Amino acid sequence: MNDNEETETEKHYNDKDMTSEDEQMLEEMVIKLRDWAGAQPHLVNPRLDDRFLLRFLRHRKFNFNDSQLLLEKYMKARTKFPHCFQLLDIETPGVLDLLSNGYVFPLPETDHHGRVVIFGIAGIMDPKRHKPSDSFRAYMSTFEVLLDDENAQKQGFSYIFDQTEFRVSHFTSVGLRELQRLMSTGEKAMPISHRKIHWFNMPRYLLFIYELFKNLLSQKIQERMVVHWNLESLHSHFPRKILPKEYGGEHSVKELAGRWVETLRQKREHLLSLDKMQYDESKKPTQTTDDDGSYGIMKFMGRLARLDIL
Repeated sequence: MNDNEETETEKHYNDKDMTSEDEQMLEEMVIKLRDWAGAQPHLVNPRLDDRFLLRFLRHRKFNFNDSQLLLEKYMKARTKFPHCFQLLDIETPGVLDLLSNGYVFPLPETDHHGRVVIFGIAGIMDPKRHKPSDSFRAYMSTFEVLLDDENAQKQGFSYIFDQTEFRVSHFTSVGLRELQRLMSTGEKAMPISHRKIHWFNMPRYLLFIYELFKNLLSQKIQERMVVHWNLESLHSHFPRKILPKEYGGEHSVKELAGRWVETLRQKREHLLSLDKMQYDESKKPTQTTDDDGSYGIMKFMGRLARLDIL
C-alpha cells in the first residue's frame, strides 16, 4: 500500500462524525501509530500512550499518513523552539506570576458546542517584568494538559482574548519575525482544533496590529475570528455563568486562575518529563518504506515526474 491510499479504518473515520468512534478501529489505529513512532530513530523518546497518540489521530480524522506527519512536526517544533515548548515549569517565577493572575486559563464549563473555552487576558503580561518565553510557556503548559482530555481532542477549543490592556510593547517584545515563525509553527505542528477565536475590547488604535496578526494565520483560522466591543456581544456567544465574574459570570478571574495553577502544579512532573522527547534530524532515514517498499518507489516516481523525465 502506498502513502496515498487509505485503509478501510481511515475511510471509516473520514466519513463519520468524529464525536462517535468505533472502539475496535480506534485501538487498531493507535497500535499502528505507536508501532510506527517507536520504530523511528529520529523520534527520540516519543510518548507512546493512548491519550497522546489520539491527539494526532483525532486531529487528522484518523488519516494515518497525516497523523504521522503531524507527530513529526510536533516533535520537531519542540526541539527547534525550546523557549516555547520545553521547560514547562509552573514554578518558573515569570510563568507562575502570569498564570496566577489570569494570563491564560480554561473556563470551568464548555460553551454551547461542548468546546473547552480558553480565556486569556493580554494586559496581565508586563514586558518589563515578563519574558516572551514566560508567555509562550504559560500557553504551552495549558495546551499540553488540556490536550490529554478526550473532549478537547474531539471538539477542539474556543478562545476569548481580552485585549483591553494590550499595548504596542506587548507586540514589539516578541518581534514580528519571531511571532511569524511561532504562529506558523504552532498552527501547523500542534494537534489543536481552533474552532472560534473571540477578541474582546480590542483598543481601536491597535487594530492595525490585529490585522497584521491575522495575516500570520491561515485563511481558515482568520475566518473563525470574531471581534467584540462590549459584553452584550460576548454574551450572545457564551452563557454568562461560564464567564469570569468580571465579565458577568460567577467566579472571579483570580479564583479561576488559582484553580488552574493548582492543576498545573499537579501535572508539573509530567510536563517537565516531556523534554525527554527530541527530534534528531541526523537520525532521520533518508527513505522510509512501507512493508512492501512501495512508498519509496512512489516518492522516486514523483520526483521524476516533477523533473519532466516521465
